[in-house]
Amino acid sequence: MREVLLEKLHSEKFLQIALDFIDINNAIRVVNEVKDLENEIIEIGTPLLKSFGIEGIRKIKSIVPDKIIVADTKTADAGDVEVEIAKLGGANIMTVLGIMDDSTIHSAVKKARELDILVQADLINVKNIYERAKELKQLGVDIIGFHVGLDVQKSRGISVADLKNEIRKVSELDLIISIAGGLNKDRILELIDLPVSIYVVGGAITRSKEPKNVSKEIVNILKGR
Repeated sequence: MREVLLEKLHSEKFLQIALDFIDINNAIRVVNEVKDLENEIIEIGTPLLKSFGIEGIRKIKSIVPDKIIVADTKTADAGDVEVEIAKLGGANIMTVLGIMDDSTIHSAVKKARELDILVQADLINVKNIYERAKELKQLGVDIIGFHVGLDVQKSRGISVADLKNEIRKVSELDLIISIAGGLNKDRILELIDLPVSIYVVGGAITRSKEPKNVSKEIVNILKGR
């Protein structure tokens, strides 16, 4: 499963819908609206994970059993334990904070190999992005996630679109790249030529009155339609 998923992520572009809710009913509503779309990854966002834990992952997985599921654990310690939590819920990918100690990331990667799921390193607040990405590759992470957090978006008025040069440079390492932070349809149009496999969109879809239509428009962009 792991190798098949890696090949799939390397060969296509995907929309990842971030369910950053604290009310699982809102998450279920959105998932039911978008579940029939192609090239779509469903993310159990950190707020939803903290609110509902493993059961939150399981509930969403039961609605879309054939979708790729990301558990955005943002693991900072006990990497192996949090990989097990993600796997128990049915996730295909879990996330670790790239800024954390190598031992935590190594622990997560080792357990993920045993349990056949992928590890994404989130580069939020990493200062030397390229050097850390090289180290993370050596540690065995499968996906590098460029991420401009909400607080930084608000306080500094920037988005992941401001990291184009860094994204291109890290792509030379031949890792799967995910980008998140202030993305919407228009920004994705600007970034479509970047060597990115996964475009993460949250509020632009989940706060929309028509999440299915917005998601479909983005998928069409990613598919070159």
